[in-house]
Amino acid sequence: MVENKIEKDNNPLIEANKYLDEGRYEKAIELYEKLIEDSLKTHKIKEVGMAYHNMGVVYDTQKKHDLAIESFQKALENHKMINNYRGVSWAYFSIGLTYGQLNNYKEMIEYFKKSIDFGVKAQDNEIVLKSYNGIGHAFIQLKEYPESLKYLNKGLELSIDSVNLYYVSETYYLRGISLENLNLRNEATESFTLAIDYAAKSGNEQIVALAFPKISELQS
Repeated sequence: MVENKIEKDNNPLIEANKYLDEGRYEKAIELYEKLIEDSLKTHKIKEVGMAYHNMGVVYDTQKKHDLAIESFQKALENHKMINNYRGVSWAYFSIGLTYGQLNNYKEMIEYFKKSIDFGVKAQDNEIVLKSYNGIGHAFIQLKEYPESLKYLNKGLELSIDSVNLYYVSETYYLRGISLENLNLRNEATESFTLAIDYAAKSGNEQIVALAFPKISELQS
């Protein structure tokens, strides 16, 4: 997530985010660093946390994983100072994602669990579901399919009206993968079908493309 829900007068962050979106990473980092320096002087801690988070996104995009984790950790520290639970939850989530790119799935799981804790405090069901999906994915990579199902099913306990259906489709797809690996073919087919239904509603074309062949394989 690129944090950009900011006050209208916070033009430096808007400008830096624009450079990030355009792929002008060095310029974006330069502006984030300047924003951090200025915001520390004026004790605008939330802006410091947001700038560090987005700087982490830049480094993550560049595959500079150590620098990305360091930036997300600094974002975490600043968001914790002001009890910005939403910022904390997204920082934990971003660290977890980065560990996932490094194939360090155990660390990924631990950070996603923390993201869930603070996402619940922030009443941000979207980050909670994304984190459950991330844990489910990590356990699939570790071939621990019952554990994957446990967390994916918890994600599905969230109110459908409170989350983006795009992520619900991912939950059902990952659930189908776990069920398939447990040789629960009928249940897996049902889960992949639901993944397609929610993916079609939300425009998640990738899940549609992935789930259809799975159903064909299971029915052959």
